[in-house]
Amino acid sequence: MSFSTFVTDTAGLQKFYEAIMASHDTYAPVEKFGKFDFKKVTSPAECDPASPIAKTQSIKPLFFPRSAKVMKYVATSAGTDVGETDEDPLAGKRVILGVKHCDARSLQVLDKVYNWDYIDTDYQKRRMNTVLVSTRCDKADTHCFCTSLDYDVENLDALDVLVVNGEAGKVFLKARTEKGEAFLKEMNIEQRTTNGEFRSAADEAETEMKKQYESFAGSFRLKMDYKEVNARLSKIFDTPEFENVSGNCVSCNTCAFVCPSCHCFKISDEKIRDTGVRYKSYDSCNNGYFTLMAGGHNPRPAKYRRWRQRAMHKFVYYKERFGENLCVGCGKCTISCPVNISIFEVVNQVSIGAE
Repeated sequence: MSFSTFVTDTAGLQKFYEAIMASHDTYAPVEKFGKFDFKKVTSPAECDPASPIAKTQSIKPLFFPRSAKVMKYVATSAGTDVGETDEDPLAGKRVILGVKHCDARSLQVLDKVYNWDYIDTDYQKRRMNTVLVSTRCDKADTHCFCTSLDYDVENLDALDVLVVNGEAGKVFLKARTEKGEAFLKEMNIEQRTTNGEFRSAADEAETEMKKQYESFAGSFRLKMDYKEVNARLSKIFDTPEFENVSGNCVSCNTCAFVCPSCHCFKISDEKIRDTGVRYKSYDSCNNGYFTLMAGGHNPRPAKYRRWRQRAMHKFVYYKERFGENLCVGCGKCTISCPVNISIFEVVNQVSIGAE
């Protein structure tokens, strides 16, 4: 299916964002202490949809919250009454601006899990009611390597509307999905072409967007042969290289919490007298207690075994089960790691060192 493409300038894009915020619940990157997190906004002055990728948190918490109530219960003399929690604040119709394309891709990865053996209806509702307006990066950051992985960054359909900066101040908007096409119509994009804010663009857009992508793809410092790395890792397990690469890890779990595609969680109950609430919260396979069993046995007591699980899950196991890798190459884990461990360097070092 062919989707619409329009061209405007920075001022026109700002007016478009203003119109979105006036008519929809809108989330966008908001700066706090030098970092950007996605918050609900009502004005472009509150946010920066073009925030730098290295300082922008993932949109994962808007679909898989850091901690969320899943049920509540009250114990009485007659038994335990289990009830629903409050209405999900993330389930309403909304638009997210300034999503990075790797972040949008992570939702396609999470879709595989949440549509697998158990359908997470909360997640599904959040996905269904969300329009993603994604900004393609102009330049790769130091730790980025998305173009080395097994998905088409240039023609990514994980987002609904793509924003691309062209030459001479041009800004292109292109629908990538049917939802994105319907959203542009809902925003009266055709009417905006009559007053000069936008104009339809076809061949011109494709040529300039291609040029922008080639410039972006050429800016990467980190490049790997993903197929080769995947093939090597899939043949090793007991290599001592995992001990070498995990030596500095402090098991803080920051890498998993900032990762847009990590999805491990724990279930915990908080009870006061006879009333309790059950929570679903982030967890990590790097956590020493993650695999601890009730009888006291832990199949992954050593740190290197937990790092092996993380690396193999992202680059081998997930691929075997779902046909694609779990890492999206955003580099957020490396940027946030307090001891500078790079997942890119880990899988490359292990795969080469194990030969």
